Amino acid sequence: MTQNTSAGPGAKVDGRSPAPSQPVSISDPQAIRALAHEARLTVLEELFASQATRTATELATRCELTPSAMSYHLRALEKYGYVVRAASEGDGRERRWKAAGSQLVLGSLSDSTSAKNAYLNVQLNAFRERLSAEIARRDKERKAGKEPEADRAPVLTTGMVFLSDPQRKEFITKVYDLLHEYEELAEPEARGVDGQRLYYMLSFLPEFPDRHGH
Repeated sequence: MTQNTSAGPGAKVDGRSPAPSQPVSISDPQAIRALAHEARLTVLEELFASQATRTATELATRCELTPSAMSYHLRALEKYGYVVRAASEGDGRERRWKAAGSQLVLGSLSDSTSAKNAYLNVQLNAFRERLSAEIARRDKERKAGKEPEADRAPVLTTGMVFLSDPQRKEFITKVYDLLHEYEELAEPEARGVDGQRLYYMLSFLPEFPDRHGH
């Protein structure tokens, strides 16, 4: 990989600029607000998940934007240390971009509820649109008489389990271990622009009593 550029404000890894093999920890509310845009979240998902380089044109196609509009968003993400410029490939006529680290980690924002909510709302809205599109696609298949695959995953699954503290930690660890296992299985060609993607959203929410003890 090529050399890093300096991280912008809010992007810190133990007080230093993030290296490609390190997580990018974001703790500045202003940097979080910069993420409150669907196209920017799509870009970050693409670059951090693939750990590959992309041009503004390739990313614009995925986000249904013009390359110039995408270049604007990439420069904004670069300003806050989310992405960096990568080495040119081929004839080098178009700049390539990559994630600034191995993963994006949101730091503590205890004093910025509005920034957290802005980020959360954009993430949930993007996932809601994916859910709606998948429901519509499955309805269309059923109307066409196509039987769903026997092992087809549900559109959305929610639930609750009863776990002690040690069991809860073990459960969460096992889920993440499984994700990491499959993330590492992907060959470089599978991470290309036309690779097949599977989106997921995880949230583990332990129950705590409220101020009334309920």
